[in-house]
Amino acid sequence: MSQPPGYGPYRGPAAPPPGYGQQPQPYGYPPQYQRPMPPPYGRPMPPPYGRPLPPPYGYAPQGYPPPRRGGSGVLGAMFTVVIVFGVVGLLVAAVVMSDQSSPGTVAHPPSPSFTYTPAAATTNPTTARATSARTSAPTTTKPAGPQPVIALDQHPLFKNDNAGLTNMDCDLPRWSTNAAVAKAFFAAAQVCLDQMWRPNLAAANLPFRSPGLVVTEQPSELSSPCGGATSDAFYCSASSTIYMSTAGLVLHNTPYPPMEALSVYAHEYGHHVQGLTGLLQASSNQRRSQGTMSAGGLETSRRMELQASCFGGMYIGSSEAGGSWTSQEGYAAVKHNYNRGDGNGRHRDHGTPDHNGNWYNHGYLKNRNFECNTWLAPANEVS
Repeated sequence: MSQPPGYGPYRGPAAPPPGYGQQPQPYGYPPQYQRPMPPPYGRPMPPPYGRPLPPPYGYAPQGYPPPRRGGSGVLGAMFTVVIVFGVVGLLVAAVVMSDQSSPGTVAHPPSPSFTYTPAAATTNPTTARATSARTSAPTTTKPAGPQPVIALDQHPLFKNDNAGLTNMDCDLPRWSTNAAVAKAFFAAAQVCLDQMWRPNLAAANLPFRSPGLVVTEQPSELSSPCGGATSDAFYCSASSTIYMSTAGLVLHNTPYPPMEALSVYAHEYGHHVQGLTGLLQASSNQRRSQGTMSAGGLETSRRMELQASCFGGMYIGSSEAGGSWTSQEGYAAVKHNYNRGDGNGRHRDHGTPDHNGNWYNHGYLKNRNFECNTWLAPANEVS
C-alpha cells in the first residue's frame, strides 16, 4: 500500500541477532497493576429514615344532632337549651383536651421528619454534616469528551491501517545519570511524544493527556501509588506517571548511551498510551480472569509488555525519519532492547529478549498502530 506523507515506515536495517552483554533486570509496568481495583468507596445509600407521615391530628366535628320531632312547650324548650349547652360544653372540653394531649391541631400540623438525627448530631456540627451527607442522593457526571475503550485485539486504535506517528524532529538536551539532567532529557522527549500521540489518539476518538514524570538516580528512591520500584523504570496508571531511575538504565552495549536510556523511556510512554486508551485496563481484566500467574495470564502480560516496546519503536523510528538522530543512533535504541526481557529465574511476564527486540524493531520499521496489535500475534511470537 502507498504510504501517506509524514509517516514512516522508516526503512532501517533488518533485525539484528540477539544482543550481548550482561542480562539486566527487566523493566516495565510493575506487577502491582495485576491487583483488582477496589470497589467504590462508601456504603450503599440507606432508605429514607423516619416513619410515614401520620394522619392530621385533631377530630372532625360531626355537627349538631337533629331537633326532636314532636316536642313542644317550656319543657321542650328547656330540654333543647340543656341539649345545646351540653353539646357546647362537650365541644369546649374536647378542644381543651386536644390542646393538652395531642401534638398538634388541624390548623398546626406537626413538621414531618424524613431523616432521623441522633441527639448528638444536634450539638455536633461534624456529625450533623456527616448525617446530611449520608442522606443526600449521590450524583455522577460522565466526563466530557472521548473515553477509553476497554478492549484488546478489536480496539479502535487499530482500526485505521494508515494511522501512525507523524515524523518529527526532536531536539534533546544532553544526557547524564544525574537525576536533574536526566529529567530534562526525558521531559524534552516527552514534548515530542505528546505532540505525536495526541493527534493519533484524537483520530480514533480516544482521550489524551500528558503523563507525569519522576526521575531519581537509584530505584530505591522511587515510590508511587502502585508501590515501590521493582525495576529501573515503570509506569503507574494510578497516578498516570512514568518513574525512571538512572543508575542501571544504560547497559553500555551500544556506542550511544543516551539512546539506550531513551528507548526505555519510550517503552514506558507506550504503557501510558495503553493506560489512556483502555488497553491496559482490558489486559489487566483478562489476566485476572485467567489467573494472574497462570500460563494464560503470563501470556497476556507478555503481549501487553511487547506492545509497549512496539509503541516505543514507533517513536524512535518516526523521530529518526524527522531528522532527530542518525540511523546508527536510532538503531542503537533498538539493539538495546535485545538485552531486555525475561531472564533466568524470572516469571515469564515480559517476553524473551529476542521477542522484545523484535517487537521494538517492528514498531521502528513500520510505524503503524495496527502493526503493534500483539493481541493478534501467534503465541510463538510473544513467548
